[in-house]
Amino acid sequence: MKKQLILISLLFCLIAPAMVTYLYLNHQKYQIKREVKWKIIDGLDRSELVLIQLSKSEAKEKLEWEHSKEFEYLGEMYDVVEFAETADSVKYWCWWDHEETSLNQNLAEVVNTLLGNHSDKKEKEGKLITFYQSLFSEKVFQWSALHFNRMSNSSIAYEFIFEDYINSIPSPPPQMIV
Repeated sequence: MKKQLILISLLFCLIAPAMVTYLYLNHQKYQIKREVKWKIIDGLDRSELVLIQLSKSEAKEKLEWEHSKEFEYLGEMYDVVEFAETADSVKYWCWWDHEETSLNQNLAEVVNTLLGNHSDKKEKEGKLITFYQSLFSEKVFQWSALHFNRMSNSSIAYEFIFEDYINSIPSPPPQMIV
């Protein structure tokens, strides 16, 4: 029982930093959404808004709706303040939510780090593996003994066959390994 508690507490210590960061960023996202909601309710000047005009087919393809008043377009978050629709196009006057966009990017980075999908990390791991592979040789050291029977006094000579034990230098050479 005591070992299980220790194991659970160690597992919690490993997971806690990432989980706390994730929960903290989600809490900040919730607070920003509330602030934006109150700004919209209080009334925003049109000069503060961004107009996004798309055809209906583009709107279906490019807008990722979070809910009826908020969408993501080209990696940025927008809150819809006004909306107008014509026969073939749609106009959205939106609040460009830079803070929520930044938080979403941070959340995605945290999740990618947790899942091991971080592109920089994979590149560094690949370079490190290449470096370690260059230190070791998989070739087997060979030697053979030769007898020289033609000589008057029979002697035995040993010939060592040295092969290239240094792996080829990676091309292009690594810029930085860490």
